[in-house]
Amino acid sequence: MRRSSILSFIVLLAALAAVGIPAADRAAEKNVGSTSLKPPPPLDTEAMNAMLRADVNKDGTLSREELEQYDLTLAKRFTEVDADRDGKLTFHEFEKLLPEPGERETAALRP
Repeated sequence: MRRSSILSFIVLLAALAAVGIPAADRAAEKNVGSTSLKPPPPLDTEAMNAMLRADVNKDGTLSREELEQYDLTLAKRFTEVDADRDGKLTFHEFEKLLPEPGERETAALRP
């Protein structure tokens, strides 16, 4: 019985090798398996730099007052993008105030 189990295992491995994907091709696959992790989208560095300049108290969020000091035009839309209504903008909320990276002028991000 033991000999037939080993033989069955070898036959199974040979069958899998015959229909399997070569190792080099598996490494190139982007979505192997159902639990593949995708990298996060790249941060908009211009927006991040603008937020860092506007964040006077360096707490990682923007209050209405900080945004008013930085740019009155953006501050007018504060309530519109403050999704959780906590009176502070996170980076992702602040990004919604800004035009798309290709559309914005560099001067618009300077105080």
